[in-house]
Amino acid sequence: MTLHAHPRFLIVTDSAVLILVEALLVGIRGARVLVSPLAFWLLTAALVLGLAADVAAWFRRGVRTVTVEEELLTIYRGADLRPRSLLRSDLLGLEVRRFPGAARVRLRATSGRAEVIGEQAFPREEFARFLSVMETWRT
Repeated sequence: MTLHAHPRFLIVTDSAVLILVEALLVGIRGARVLVSPLAFWLLTAALVLGLAADVAAWFRRGVRTVTVEEELLTIYRGADLRPRSLLRSDLLGLEVRRFPGAARVRLRATSGRAEVIGEQAFPREEFARFLSVMETWRT
C-alpha cells in the first residue's frame, strides 16, 4: 500500500481553520470590551502567519509518501524525499488516533526515533485505509 500526500489537502484544512477562527474573532469583535480593534488585527495576522508557517514546514519536512509492505513501513519526508524505514519488529509503540480531520499514527522505534503521520495532507479515504493497516500492525 502506498499513500501519497498533496499540499492542496493541507491548504484546504488550514483555510477551513482560518475561516472558522476568523468568524469567531468577528463575533467577539462585536463586544469591544473583549477584543480591541488592534488585538483583532494582531490575532488575525498571527493566525495567517501561523497557518502559512504550517504549510511551509510541511513543504520543508512533512510526510510526502508512506509505503507499507508486509513488515516494512517507509516514510518519505521533505522536498528531497528522504526515506526512513521501520520494521514492524522494531516498533516499541504504535498509537492510532481517529479524530475526524485530525487522525494520526504515532510510531516509536527501539532506536528511540519517533514518527508521527497526520491526516491533514492525505486524501481522507486513503488515510482511513492506512489507519486500518496500522491497526493490524498493533496486534
